[in-house]
Amino acid sequence: MVMKNPEYIIKLENVTAGYLITPPGIRSLIKTRYIVLKNINLSVNKSERIAIVGSSGSGKTTLLKVILGLLKPFSGRVFIYEYDIYRLPWRERVKILKKIGYVPQDPFKSLNPMLRVKDILREPLEAHVIRGYKESKIESKVKSIVKLVGLPEKVLEMYPEELSGGMRQRVLIARALVSEPEVLILDEPTSALDVSVQAQIINLINDIYEQFKPAILLVTHDLSIAQYIADRIIVIENKEIVEEGLIDNVLSNPQSHFMKMAVSSYKDNKNKLKLEF
Repeated sequence: MVMKNPEYIIKLENVTAGYLITPPGIRSLIKTRYIVLKNINLSVNKSERIAIVGSSGSGKTTLLKVILGLLKPFSGRVFIYEYDIYRLPWRERVKILKKIGYVPQDPFKSLNPMLRVKDILREPLEAHVIRGYKESKIESKVKSIVKLVGLPEKVLEMYPEELSGGMRQRVLIARALVSEPEVLILDEPTSALDVSVQAQIINLINDIYEQFKPAILLVTHDLSIAQYIADRIIVIENKEIVEEGLIDNVLSNPQSHFMKMAVSSYKDNKNKLKLEF
């Protein structure tokens, strides 16, 4: 498949998404739609840094599932490089989605405890081995990506349980980067870490951006982290996008009720890195 070259990498048009559930007292064969996102329109352009913010349960995780090809929306279209991914055969969809690097939320649950770090980082590259890449090239790539995220080479022989939370998060970031993605999706990348380690991970993300200029889609409920990483902010509340714009503009002059409350809390607790809504 030939990759097209539009200005955007990801684009959602009028997306409504959610889950099929069985209401209490009704036979299991009968399902009803539970709407989590409604009429979502957004785009992620090349080298753009966007923060998606909202309270717990606002639909942020569901949005990621839709973008990552894991949850087909009830209606609307999801484009990556102008390809409507849910109208593609699964094999073609996977080829496109490989250009997206994903860092999940919990570094303590997201790594296979049975694999050494070197094998965790090799997994995204196995397709390259099948297509004739030399083993030495794969090994060199794995070593270079570990160095890039600030880990010593000896980590490659270790298992996840031997690593600290910050080291595990760096491994997750390395795994997301090893296939050289054009967009990096970060799901609450510091929420499970101590404050001192959070700052290190934020600096690492910014360093990666300065070096490779991938588009970044950051999901968070922490306005301070959003401000450190993103240029633009999209606010989701009650299933819909309620506000969006340049992050400094939105923080200085919030329009939605949710953002007014969030910014007020942010200013009142400016000495705290993490905010709870």
